[in-house]
Amino acid sequence: MSNVSRRSFLKSSGLVTAAAAIPAFATPRVHAGEDNTIKIAWVGCGGRGNGAIRQALNADQNVKLYAVADAFEQRAINAVKGVTDTHEDKVDVGDRIFHDLDGFKQAVDCLDDGDVVVLTTPQGFRPVTFDYVANHKKHINVFMEKPLGVDIPGLKRLIAANEVAKKKGIQVGVGLNNRHYLRTEETVNAIRDGKLGDVLTTWVYRLQGPHILNLREGYSDLQNEISNIFCFDWTSGGFIVDALIHNIDICCWCMDDVPVAAFGSGGRICDPHDKGQRRMQDQLIDCGAIEYVFKDGRRMNLHTRTVPNCWGMFQANVQGTKGCAQLGEGVGDPAIYEGCDMRNAAARKAIWKPESPSNDSYQTEHDLLFKAIRENKPWNEVQYAVDATRTAILGRTAMETGDYITMEDMMNSKRELVPNIDDLRLDSPSPAKRDENGNYEIGQPGITKLV
Repeated sequence: MSNVSRRSFLKSSGLVTAAAAIPAFATPRVHAGEDNTIKIAWVGCGGRGNGAIRQALNADQNVKLYAVADAFEQRAINAVKGVTDTHEDKVDVGDRIFHDLDGFKQAVDCLDDGDVVVLTTPQGFRPVTFDYVANHKKHINVFMEKPLGVDIPGLKRLIAANEVAKKKGIQVGVGLNNRHYLRTEETVNAIRDGKLGDVLTTWVYRLQGPHILNLREGYSDLQNEISNIFCFDWTSGGFIVDALIHNIDICCWCMDDVPVAAFGSGGRICDPHDKGQRRMQDQLIDCGAIEYVFKDGRRMNLHTRTVPNCWGMFQANVQGTKGCAQLGEGVGDPAIYEGCDMRNAAARKAIWKPESPSNDSYQTEHDLLFKAIRENKPWNEVQYAVDATRTAILGRTAMETGDYITMEDMMNSKRELVPNIDDLRLDSPSPAKRDENGNYEIGQPGITKLV
């Protein structure tokens, strides 16, 4: 991120004083415990969490899973059993299995200086969990999944917590794993070095089928929402924030900047969950088109559709004066082409391809974090993840309102999707609102306003 845009962001977020006062990594970092074993607490035992914990255990020879927390007790117990099946020699959990929405505190409290917590809860809990870890009396390092929040107040809370983390020298990795896919990284560097000529515009695509809502009998609204996190805004940030953030990040990386404004449209055209019968039991959108504006006038366009039985595409495109690059999440073999036929690979003529080997970027991001911890080197990936998260929230808000929204106005938003996050428990009422017919509220362009 350029110094100018970074200063503008800090001013708009009200954090310029704190940022200026706290130099990054101002205090000595802490090595792992005396026996050289890094203990890991795992918070959030869903699908991505099950992958992340295994990657963390594979990242270092001398680590062990020491404590686990999840909203649901049985899911935490089952998760430990599953990890034990694959990493028996690295599991030492005992009775340190905690549940409910505040169980993460007990899991984190089990750790010592230099240990690691893996935060893979629903995204709505990312600010509160990271805040607790950063301000903990112990020096605890962090891996946390993207996005870093679902609304601006939560994101600002996380930003403030990261200033504390930097002051303490806490190493922090973030799950924008495409940053560590070697072929993507080489392609972005090639674009920034001029292989594509001048970058004119970028495109973010994700055209796929919908997430399927799986309601469980006997569960409360809140429990069902946590069990179906991708179907609700307060848990995931919505489809734009959760599912398109990787390629939003890649395009901003290629542009070397973040947008200053956005406008768009989208929402729910048809309901694929009920064979055409309108039924709003979730907050899923099924289409979205957003145009982001950069301060130099260039654009980033986003197009998403989540309707079954349609043509699919999942990638980022960068258009330059010398051709078009296809890269990002969904593209295993990025390249720069003369043309850009999206359906006929044989019609594309590559003018540049990366030489880097393919790698498991999910594993690499953990390898790099644990290497930094072992070598006592600075490692903090929060800034570009904050930029990607706020850009995604900006687009979602522009789509929901139908307004032209500036990033400055967006960063002043007071809208909280989970206003009672610190007090929320598994038996609490849901923060998601329903209307008199029991339907969940979704954004309505022309009616919904920026708050």
